[in-house]
Amino acid sequence: MMERSLLRKLAYQDPVTGLLNRNALELFRKRNSSKEGIAVMYLDLDGFKTINDTYGHEIGDMLLRQVSHHLLQVTNSDQKAFRIGGDEFLLIMKNYDSNQVKILAGLLLQKISVPYNIQGVELQVTVSIGISMHPSPKESLLSLLKEADIAMYQAKRMGRNRYAVYQKIKRGSNVGSYGTAWVKKSGIRKKTKIQRIQQMAAL
Repeated sequence: MMERSLLRKLAYQDPVTGLLNRNALELFRKRNSSKEGIAVMYLDLDGFKTINDTYGHEIGDMLLRQVSHHLLQVTNSDQKAFRIGGDEFLLIMKNYDSNQVKILAGLLLQKISVPYNIQGVELQVTVSIGISMHPSPKESLLSLLKEADIAMYQAKRMGRNRYAVYQKIKRGSNVGSYGTAWVKKSGIRKKTKIQRIQQMAAL
């Protein structure tokens, strides 16, 4: 029994951060039968590669663990945190409120950007966040992941250290991918319209 539990942990838990991994994400996708819509938050650390290359993987892994701690601090029974790549994370939320999702994104921007002291090295990292939300359970998780990824890259193009929300705007027989982003700068938060982030595509 203990051996089976250990094997499950190795299969579904990221060894560096302790968060759920890609295998766990795939299992969640297959088992998710929620009658409610879900929201996906895609997080990508800004400048992590430079830190990793400069100070080495040991320091980099310690930084990832501290960032993961911030994610775990804001999760509950309706939220799951995953590490899906080197410096890429997901937060999946069931039974969500759209305003609360945005508030949570702003909170994570603040928490993750605080200075870190790791083995005497002063470090600071920020995060770009893409958000996709859909009230209908018919929307597939794969579609939401793709939309959150698109929004995340738009947040990076807008200057990083911010979040962007994926939205669809129908125009006739076409649909464009647009969004809004809350930009936090010098303690001031303002709403900024972002440009189209995907070509118009026929339905």
